[in-house]
Amino acid sequence: MQIYLGTVALEINRWGSRIPSYLVSEWIPKIKTAGFAGLELWENHVLQNQSEAEKIKDSGFPVVVYNHYGLFTNEQEELRNKAINMINFLGAKAVKFNIGNDPALLNEYKENVKKFASSINATMLCECHDGTLLETNDGIASFFEDLCPQKFKLIVHPFGEPSVLRKKFELFGDRIVLMHSQTQNAAGERVCLEEQAEQVQACFSVMKEYNFAGDFTIEFTSLTALPGENINDLFANAIKDMEYVKRSLL
Repeated sequence: MQIYLGTVALEINRWGSRIPSYLVSEWIPKIKTAGFAGLELWENHVLQNQSEAEKIKDSGFPVVVYNHYGLFTNEQEELRNKAINMINFLGAKAVKFNIGNDPALLNEYKENVKKFASSINATMLCECHDGTLLETNDGIASFFEDLCPQKFKLIVHPFGEPSVLRKKFELFGDRIVLMHSQTQNAAGERVCLEEQAEQVQACFSVMKEYNFAGDFTIEFTSLTALPGENINDLFANAIKDMEYVKRSLL
């Protein structure tokens, strides 16, 4: 198991302007020293900044997962082509993707996903986000039915109800290769894993039950989107979550 840092975890403009507030390349020495095995790279950190992409590549620190934010409509072909070029340039091993939510465009989404996948030497990891056509298990099963299991895999957000996670493993088994680490308290605020220890440990028990041997990304952590959030505190909390995952699973 490897644990990556999602660069979006430190990005305070993640849901606002989406204009990067920091340079990932400047943080790589700290990220590496802290013990992360690589990056899950927020697309906006490099898509309009070739020099930053070059610095990240030159660092030798791996971009393991590239987060692509297109929804695979025909109109987004230019965005996909830019992403394909960046993925191939950085040598990413996998790509996080979602599709849109219009049932009338399902075939369009799928054909564009397959075309995209054929243009990269990387695994396609569907996040199957809420609000998309793949938010339900039935939707996922139908979409993935004729897709190569070696090329098309799944990301899961594991720290909700253990029964929900168990059902994912029952249905999709080895397709599940990456966990996105984040959890929330009763107020809906993202908190460190140790603050929700009982629920989180119950979910770890499910992972052990199904012999999960995939990887983790620290996607969000305590202070995310709260007043006064800042990159240094976010990073410190991301490290806490990384260490908690290690203690729980390694």
